[in-house]
Amino acid sequence: MMEFKCDKKKCDEECSPYLTSTVKEVLKNGDLIVYPTETLYGIGGDPFLEGMKEKIIHVKEAPSDKKISIAYKDLEHASEFVDIPELGWTLGKEFLPGPLCIVVETPEGTEGIRVPDHPLVKNIIDDYGPITSTSANLHGSPGPVQIDTAKIQLGGKIRLYVNCGDCEYGQGSTVVKVTDNDYEMWREGPISEEMIGDIIA
Repeated sequence: MMEFKCDKKKCDEECSPYLTSTVKEVLKNGDLIVYPTETLYGIGGDPFLEGMKEKIIHVKEAPSDKKISIAYKDLEHASEFVDIPELGWTLGKEFLPGPLCIVVETPEGTEGIRVPDHPLVKNIIDDYGPITSTSANLHGSPGPVQIDTAKIQLGGKIRLYVNCGDCEYGQGSTVVKVTDNDYEMWREGPISEEMIGDIIA
């Protein structure tokens, strides 16, 4: 288990080459990182490696049917992998990057799309590609606003912890399922249902 602590007073996208190369090596090896977002600390792995989502579910001690979202650089990046309905683009234009998870239908079922608004994870995705996005806690346990919460719960199951201080919002993202002409609020977070409705109306 490794930990990298950012000593900057304000995180920016000028991450150290050592950090970015270490993150890339960990992800390529099929191991997991814990990384900061604007909402909570998340578990990152390569979503395209076989068995990765099952591995994360095991680490979180979550039900086998739990969905694991994926973090992208932006919606254009996500659209290279999944079809995004018109309402998804509308919400993305208003709220992304930011604390919103847009859930879309795929041939394999639903998938959550995140575009985190945090300089470090933007750098990681830009350097490596899409990574998984799910809170770095045991299922049903408190969400990790600080890195220590994640470390206490997950311990040595994680290869690399990236510590960038407290997360801005301190709660999970708003989760919205979208189709071309309708939406369903799955979880209300920093972005309220009223805010969503105002954009779609």
